[in-house]
Amino acid sequence: AELMRADPELAVRVATSVDSRTAARWALTFSRVAAAAGGVDPVAPAAKREVLRPEASQLWKLMIRTSVPFIGFGFFDNMIMLTVGETLDCTFGVAFGFSTLAAAGMGQMVSDACGITLQGFIERFADRLGLPDPKLTLPQQQLDFVKYWMIFSRVAGIVIGCFFGMFPLIIMPERQPRLVDQIADKLSSQCRAEFQRSVKTLHFKRGEKLLEYGQESSKVFMIQDGSVEVIGRDVDRLPFNVCTIGPGHAFGVPELNRPSHVDLVAKDDEVIVQSIGKFEYLRIMATNEEAMEIFTGARSIEHQVYLRSQGQNLAIAKPQAQKGTGKTRMFASLTQEEKMEVLQFVRTEEAVNFTGSKGEGKVTFFARLSEEQKAEAMLKFQERVAERLARANAEEQEALGGPTPSA
Repeated sequence: AELMRADPELAVRVATSVDSRTAARWALTFSRVAAAAGGVDPVAPAAKREVLRPEASQLWKLMIRTSVPFIGFGFFDNMIMLTVGETLDCTFGVAFGFSTLAAAGMGQMVSDACGITLQGFIERFADRLGLPDPKLTLPQQQLDFVKYWMIFSRVAGIVIGCFFGMFPLIIMPERQPRLVDQIADKLSSQCRAEFQRSVKTLHFKRGEKLLEYGQESSKVFMIQDGSVEVIGRDVDRLPFNVCTIGPGHAFGVPELNRPSHVDLVAKDDEVIVQSIGKFEYLRIMATNEEAMEIFTGARSIEHQVYLRSQGQNLAIAKPQAQKGTGKTRMFASLTQEEKMEVLQFVRTEEAVNFTGSKGEGKVTFFARLSEEQKAEAMLKFQERVAERLARANAEEQEALGGPTPSA
């Protein structure tokens, strides 16, 4: 202190080398020491002496001076979190299969670490902007109203900064939520954790086969990135393209374990899919009707038509009146219309009260039926489906001018 009193230039250099907050703390400390030497407390409660309320212009200047650094904090915090989180989700999230929320959490960790590093830089930059000085006295700075006004200014600055920090969302390409995440959202917390543990992420190059014709199909697939060609066989056993499925599509009939009627061939340079065993899938989805419907709705219509033309439908196996033979799982995989058709064969008053809407508890009701009632209802439903298919095949043959197959 004595050196600075003796050398004014040194005092000027020291004053210009510190930020405004440090200078204010020094001024408060020096004033307290000086006041203590003179027997006066500069920060005594306002009740003991009269303190003038800051003018409106001073309060606005105080808001600008206080909020601007926090605008910088909010801007960088949100910008880094969104950019890093999106990058991690598109790279490591795809490679290792962790969720979008996990990627967002890791992006927030990076953002907070950068915020600590950038704190001093942002404060120094704000000091060099020449922000207006409210010129409040030390007693005015200690007023409760002024303290609350500064807190409000900081909050307003953070909110404004975070809003402008969302600009990466404008330039980021729009992405649809992954099918596996859509299904997981409909599951209970316990089933969701088990489902995510059971799902495996697989990578394929162009021309590689996810599934070969005639191979036992024990998994279902959910396409995450890239395109996959579905190659079937015509009446002469020659391969032809049934359809091409892409991100958001599902492949596989969980209720069936038999040789595949198609080849699944990766069409792009890199194809990423999630797969889960049919047994695990059916066990997890047994009582989750909405999740099952999301998967069923994601299957290609062209592929379903092709399977029906191959005779692969629900009327393949006769249901057994024994526990654990998959009747409830098969019922859960049906559409709302098909479920209502099955329930028509259940001769109970409660079965008639269903309207066909989602979330009515049809799967839960069916699960409570006796094994004999389940088997009888599913058998009659399968017989009706078989009759419709036979009738459709006969009409098709008649339209083509060929012989009508005998019953």
